[in-house]
Amino acid sequence: MKSKITLLLLVSLFLTVFISCQEEIAEVIQPSESEAIQADSAVAVLVQKTATKDGSKDNIIDNASCLSVQLPVTVQVNGLEINIDSEEDYEVIEAIFDEFDDDIDNLDIIFPIVIILSDFTEITIASFNELENFISECEDENELDDDIECIDFVYPITISVFDSESQLAETITISNDEEFYNFIDEIEDNHVAQINFPITVELYDGTQQTINNMDELETAIDAADGMCDEDDDNDYDDDDCLNCTDEQITNLLTTCSWTVDKIIIDDIENTEQYTDFTFTFLENGTVFALANGNEIVGTWVIDTTENGTVLVKLNFENLPDFSFDWELYEIEDDNEIDLRTGKNRLEFEKTCDEGTNELVDTLKEGSWVVANYYNEGEDYTGNYNDFLLDFKTEFIVTATKGDDIVNGTWTVVNDSGTLKLELDFGEVIPFDEFNEDWLVVDITTIRVEVNNLDDSGAEESNLVFERM
Repeated sequence: MKSKITLLLLVSLFLTVFISCQEEIAEVIQPSESEAIQADSAVAVLVQKTATKDGSKDNIIDNASCLSVQLPVTVQVNGLEINIDSEEDYEVIEAIFDEFDDDIDNLDIIFPIVIILSDFTEITIASFNELENFISECEDENELDDDIECIDFVYPITISVFDSESQLAETITISNDEEFYNFIDEIEDNHVAQINFPITVELYDGTQQTINNMDELETAIDAADGMCDEDDDNDYDDDDCLNCTDEQITNLLTTCSWTVDKIIIDDIENTEQYTDFTFTFLENGTVFALANGNEIVGTWVIDTTENGTVLVKLNFENLPDFSFDWELYEIEDDNEIDLRTGKNRLEFEKTCDEGTNELVDTLKEGSWVVANYYNEGEDYTGNYNDFLLDFKTEFIVTATKGDDIVNGTWTVVNDSGTLKLELDFGEVIPFDEFNEDWLVVDITTIRVEVNNLDDSGAEESNLVFERM
């Protein structure tokens, strides 16, 4: 009898401890409602749309933004057989399409292929008719679709999951969009899932943002949705400057000088007669065409029509081949500009002197801090402590300090042999102090020094960047 009582006491004690532990686990693991990511909630929908597979990058092949063709794939482009092994090979297709303006471009896919749907499902396709059935399910060019492309997650991301039915908890590591999409898709009502903040997201302009909770995550995705061109048309890379401002195009044209890579007027190619010409665009609207020691002066202006078409208007009294209101067709890697009007075509290629190239390449490498800033003898360096500056390819510069992000523009010009770094941060304090055409004093791989002179030629301000 005594042993039975002892056994009952032990069982009772075990159950009490077990239930107590379960309650404690539930209290520790289960997040508050505001911290949990729940099935079909607004933030879960936004997260899944952000992780959705973007099918627009290969529209030059399949003309469909809701699916993509798995690489490698073989295609015939205007009769030429091309093996597409990476996304960079899409440019080969574009180059063949762009070679002639008056031909009919054709692309034929060699089947079978594998397509990837927006939910990452992979399907083998044996013929064009099968592919066309899936393409018909996509939205047309530039129509709204489900995926959000203006913001991306920076992986890995860890998520704590508690199953209220099994009373089991685990931590899951998410490594890519496909895993995140499927995770959201598989959340059940009995799951309590909590993202382990902070996490990082990257915006369309390359800037990164730290997210500390669910409210911030929902706000960031919602704000980014529709804030960039998702390039959901079928002409690959034709609109990489669709949203460029007049100021950005001006900065690009006034950076270095330009040579003629191709010019076709009235279906006649005139490139050879302009191979010795160098064009230099000044911010005051003057453009110089230099050839064999002779200088021809013209004017230029950037204008945007009501339908968004960007025009580069050139006018030379003695160069009629260049004097048109050219439509900006394409900018390639900030090194080539493709201009067109009717059947006329003009392609400029950037040419920089050694010093300009050195400064541009140096600033693009890594992040920078303000090591010294003196103005009229006063030291203002402390105003810029902890800011990291990144000089981006598109001649956008960002200054980041925690959650504070300041955007500006930068360009390097050679003004009659004088190297200048032009900065513009608008009216954002304290970086508005940098809005100058700075004279470049010294360039090393880890240090760039510039200064600004007063009317007497004396140094008025000095600015030094050092690489982290």
